[in-house]
Amino acid sequence: MNSLQDNTSHWKWNLFLMWSSQLLVLAGFAAMMPFIPLFLKDELGIIDERTRGIWMSAFYFFGTFGYALFCPIWGALSDRFGVKPMLLRGTFGTAILFPLMAYSPNGWVLVLLRFLSAACAGTTAASQTLLVKNTPEDKQGFALGVLSTAIWGGTMLGNVAGGIVVHHYGYKFTFIACGALYFLAGFIVLLAREDFKPAAQKAVHHVRKGFGGLLPEFTTAVWMMLVLMGLTGFVRYFEVPYLALQIENIVGSKEAPLWTGVVSGFVAVGALLSGIVTGYLSDKVKPLYILVPVFAITVVTMIIQAFSTNLTVFGVSRTLMYLAAGGAYSVLQKLLSAATPKRKRGTVFGFSTTANSTGIMLSTVFAGGVIFLSGVKGVFIAAALLSLLLIPCYMYVIGKVMRQPYFAAQYKKIMSGKK
Repeated sequence: MNSLQDNTSHWKWNLFLMWSSQLLVLAGFAAMMPFIPLFLKDELGIIDERTRGIWMSAFYFFGTFGYALFCPIWGALSDRFGVKPMLLRGTFGTAILFPLMAYSPNGWVLVLLRFLSAACAGTTAASQTLLVKNTPEDKQGFALGVLSTAIWGGTMLGNVAGGIVVHHYGYKFTFIACGALYFLAGFIVLLAREDFKPAAQKAVHHVRKGFGGLLPEFTTAVWMMLVLMGLTGFVRYFEVPYLALQIENIVGSKEAPLWTGVVSGFVAVGALLSGIVTGYLSDKVKPLYILVPVFAITVVTMIIQAFSTNLTVFGVSRTLMYLAAGGAYSVLQKLLSAATPKRKRGTVFGFSTTANSTGIMLSTVFAGGVIFLSGVKGVFIAAALLSLLLIPCYMYVIGKVMRQPYFAAQYKKIMSGKK
């Protein structure tokens, strides 16, 4: 008990630092990412909407591919050497690579640099891992929910600031400013405290491997949660790369950067509030009582967005969608944490990021096909239908996972507040 208390007594300090660093990281990321479709048009001369849709699919595909490919590696290394070195690598490395995208001479170089920056990143997963390793079990839902407010708060600041800066100062200045925010986030990480103790060498002999020794042999509950996270990534990010294109169709290309930033900012505020409420509820309420209503609201609001010709209607419906769904992923992380021994959480959270990123990566391929065949509206309609199909998937998988013996025992202990 004393050892546990020693290891978690500074969790509030770490939560503050991880919140601050991720606020800056996401602000840097969000200050440019929503405007890439407009960057392709204004700087690289790719004017046709459907052609830009294909380039956006490639941009997101290789970005998520790099992220998915390297996150398990960084997760395994964090279990071996500590999470803090992985955070420092991600923040400072991305700070160097990200601004280089401003000088891309063509789409291929832009896609390559996105792959390299994504492969180097992984700071969000690492910050979540540091928290779950150094936070009392009965406070993890709260901590992850609070961290999600930094993610969405940073996204809000980045979206709004990015829209204004791009509108007045151009794309290159914005990319460089993004890199500066990553550097500042890295210096904040230096102040974090991690009670890292390498696993004893003899423990390695007791770890069994699956799939011919290539993958760890996780419990059935863990693998089912990883599959669900992959499906969630596929559905929830289906239309995200094309937000600026939909807004451009409503307000015109001249005002699109500014209003993309404004709408994205309101969306992030909704998601921030959702993260606080959902994080708190995930420590108190059964997950399906949260997730089923969330995705029902998502379906309705996504259909409204698909057919909107008025910016106010579009912005309000998208904000309401994220007000409901912004904290949903923290519920899944809470469940995954309950299914995983603490010593393996770095590895498991790395694989969860890969699962989610793989879903996103596949969604860019399918969404690229949809936008090529039916335009931006078709992507939003498809996203609504996929969100509807995700509801029975959640009901089946989570219900089955919660009946797994190890998971049921751990989840009961966490929900009762026992250490």
